[in-house]
Amino acid sequence: MKRDEFLTTLTGSFSAVCLACMTTACSEDQMGAPSAMNTPAGATSGSTINLETELKAVNNFIAKNGFIVIRTATGNTAASFVAFSSVCPHAGATVEYKESSSSFLCAAHGSTFSSSGALTQGPATVGLTKYDVEITGLTLRVKA
Repeated sequence: MKRDEFLTTLTGSFSAVCLACMTTACSEDQMGAPSAMNTPAGATSGSTINLETELKAVNNFIAKNGFIVIRTATGNTAASFVAFSSVCPHAGATVEYKESSSSFLCAAHGSTFSSSGALTQGPATVGLTKYDVEITGLTLRVKA
């Protein structure tokens, strides 16, 4: 086999392998609804937040234990808070809350989500998983 034939064969095979890897990494199976694999750490027991010391002002947020909790209004009622999974439904990367724009960003692949968790830009195909919260005294608990 001549050198140029060898290199053509080698690079063609390499390209096919790379294409197969990329197709698998961003397949439809991973872009659908969140699976158990994408469930936040601690989701079985939820997460607690001390409202006496944390989330004191509107638009303050906390990201911990696989959840992002945001204060949306004054008062310590469940209606004053929202909680979302911090796991991107596209491929399981961690999303971040951008306080300045009241939106979420997955830096891994560029998906963005509104303050309600709704998808605003893909490659994700669904929004963030939303969780209920409950308030007991000055303790907020994410119910997962």
